[in-house]
Amino acid sequence: MTVRHMRLTLGLFFLFAGTGLLALRLLVPDVTARLFDPTRMMIGAFLALVFAGLNLAKWYAGRLAYEQMTTPVRRPLQPDPTASKESEPNPAFDFSESTEKPSK
Repeated sequence: MTVRHMRLTLGLFFLFAGTGLLALRLLVPDVTARLFDPTRMMIGAFLALVFAGLNLAKWYAGRLAYEQMTTPVRRPLQPDPTASKESEPNPAFDFSESTEKPSK
């Protein structure tokens, strides 16, 4: 498992944990108050959501960087590597010195 996949997994885990804790705290507050300290539960839920956001942001940035590295880029002003190298010379652009001298 790569680091990118681990960040996605951790981000989703913390997202589900944070939303689960918030849902438990907000939907059944009387049961939550008997079993757990409501303040600590809210702090834990918000902390889990912060960790989820952090891991998902790192995963997304890593995904964009990976896609940018794998995208083929041709440098500007470089010849196209797929173009044929053997081309017929155009006689109209032949500027080499000829063996004949011009007549006067």
